[in-house]
Amino acid sequence: GFQGAMAYQGAVAYYYDQIAPGTAVELNVCRYNQVAADVIWRGPERHEKHRGQCREHPRGRLPDGSPDYVSNTACEDCRVTPIEEVWSAHYTACKKPWECRMAYPRVPRDKRQVYRLENLVNVTYCMSLVREWFALRRDFEDELKRASGKEPSRRDGKYEDGHFLGYCRGSGGYIPIEAPPDGFDIERMYGL
Repeated sequence: GFQGAMAYQGAVAYYYDQIAPGTAVELNVCRYNQVAADVIWRGPERHEKHRGQCREHPRGRLPDGSPDYVSNTACEDCRVTPIEEVWSAHYTACKKPWECRMAYPRVPRDKRQVYRLENLVNVTYCMSLVREWFALRRDFEDELKRASGKEPSRRDGKYEDGHFLGYCRGSGGYIPIEAPPDGFDIERMYGL
C-alpha cells in the first residue's frame, strides 16, 4: 500500500514514488487542490510547541540537519486565498457541490466528529468555492449549447440559488447535468 492507494491521489503518489521518483515538485496548497482549510497549527493543546507553525513540512534545516519547525511560520492562510488564484479545489473540508448542502462550522462538542479545530474552514469561502463550481458548470453547459444546440439542464432550483445558481431544489436535491447529444464529439468544444 501507499498514500491514497484507493483514491485518485493514490495514482499521483504511485507515479511520483514508483514510476518517476525524484521528479515531483511541491505545489502551493492554497492554489492547487485547495481545501479551504487552515494550514497554520492552532492546536490541540498537547502539541502547543507547534502553535503558529505551518502544517507543511518545513523547508528550513537546523545545523544538525533536522527540520526547523520553529521558524516554519511563513505560510499562506488558504481560507482567504483569492478564488481567481485557485487552479483546482478539493471539497473535503467544504461540502461537495453536488450534494446541495450548505457548509456550516463544525460543532466542537459533537463526540461523533473527530477532533476538528474550531476555525478549520472559512464557511463563507467554502460557499464561494461551491458557487464557482456551479458557475463553471453553467459555463460548460452554455458552451455545449452553442456547440451542439443541446439545451442545458434546468436551472429552476430555488434552494440557496445565490450559491447553487439554480441547480439545487433543496438540500440533497441536485439537478444533474444533461448528457450531450449522441455522437457529439465534446473535444470539438475545445479545439482538440
